[in-house]
Amino acid sequence: EVMDVWKGLFPGDKAPDFASFDENIRQNVLRGLVSERLIYQEALSAGYDKNDEVKKRIAQMEKQVLMQTFMEDKAKNIVTDAQIKAAYNEKVKASKGTEEVKARHILVGSEEEAKAIAEQLKNGGDFDKVAKEKSTDKGSGSRGGDLGWFTKDKMVPEFAEAAFALKKGDISGPVKSAFGWHVISLDDRRAVKMASFEELKESLRGELTNEGVQGYVEGLLKKADIKYYSADGKELDFSRTLAPAAGGDSAPEKH
Repeated sequence: EVMDVWKGLFPGDKAPDFASFDENIRQNVLRGLVSERLIYQEALSAGYDKNDEVKKRIAQMEKQVLMQTFMEDKAKNIVTDAQIKAAYNEKVKASKGTEEVKARHILVGSEEEAKAIAEQLKNGGDFDKVAKEKSTDKGSGSRGGDLGWFTKDKMVPEFAEAAFALKKGDISGPVKSAFGWHVISLDDRRAVKMASFEELKESLRGELTNEGVQGYVEGLLKKADIKYYSADGKELDFSRTLAPAAGGDSAPEKH
């Protein structure tokens, strides 16, 4: 039991040799286990195993452990290597001819302020300095407005169209999006270089596993005979998917 506890303290079965540790550390682990045993015995003596609220909580925990273990096992075999390879080939096909750009932006609240900033920059103003001082997107602003490399689909449409229309070294006029008014500087552009299959294999496995698990749960919902009613007894549609809540980030990336 001590060794089980010890191994549980280190992720990924990376527990070092228990015997190689100081006597105080080893006794602390043992002391914790013994303390738990003593408290458990006291709880049984006090009749807590017969308490209705305790029984309810144990039943809930048992249900969670059963579901989690079942879905973990289901996830292990839900995706095949052939599916991962096919997904990679689709990504390669989709990336052909795709460009990505490296850009910076300054985000402000009004068109007038964006016009003034654009004019200042075109007259030799320091983009890095102005972004740090005036951009309301504090994340990129602290980096001089740097957004790094991105493809067109990663940004909101208005921002993406404006950024990809620029030539290397250009600075845009005011660009409006749901986040405010942007002034964009295009630093560079290049063709997208696809990572190798081995580099993407595990991330693709994760994506496909999540999709597979979601599909499995949706299949259970479709097969089940579920009736959904309002408080006044009227039957309602249970098949609709609610729209996700809007995010509060001020960067132009899609969420």
